[in-house]
Amino acid sequence: MRPLEKVVFGHTVEGLLVALEGHLDGPLRSRLKGVGLDLDRKLEPAYPKDQWHQMLLLGAQVLFPSHTPAQAHWHLGQRFITAYFSTRMGRALQGVLRLLGPARTLERTSRNLAYGSNFLHVDVERLAATDYRLRVNEGGIHPEFIGALCHFGTLTTGVKHLTTVVEAHDGPPRRTGCAGSRGRAPALQPWETTNSWSPTRTWSVRCTPEPSFHRTQS
Repeated sequence: MRPLEKVVFGHTVEGLLVALEGHLDGPLRSRLKGVGLDLDRKLEPAYPKDQWHQMLLLGAQVLFPSHTPAQAHWHLGQRFITAYFSTRMGRALQGVLRLLGPARTLERTSRNLAYGSNFLHVDVERLAATDYRLRVNEGGIHPEFIGALCHFGTLTTGVKHLTTVVEAHDGPPRRTGCAGSRGRAPALQPWETTNSWSPTRTWSVRCTPEPSFHRTQS
């Protein structure tokens, strides 16, 4: 039996195109075609994972040319979430998240991400009553994009004062600040994110890529 191909679904790519509106009639159009996304044709039901990562790289470069790659992917993730929630599938997911609230949203992160692809898996560890760590198996070239998805996706639940930190995890286990001392899960190495908040409902999210990039959103 052949292994299942890792793909993102067409409606996920649709969300990216909405985020890139205003930039699709210039050089980006031909560059996207060069990586397998022909905008003169109907969207495919799914696209290979590697093609998706190339689309993200091009989008980040075009939208945020003066930013570092890490920062550009973070900002692209923010635009993508807004755009994706304007699609039919995105509106359905947004409605679910608002009903669930922040804690249950985090606890079912794998299921939430499964709306958009078939290869992302998240191991959710509850560290305390209001403190979670998420370990994701596929961070991509710049996992700040997924960090932004966690951040702005959680914000849609209505939570306030959310902070997201994206941190490198290259080498031996190390301390991750307010997340405490935790090593990488052996089977889920690329990056980690920890969501924590206080009884006063101040939340924080931690993610882990290279290079290190920190972002706070109230």
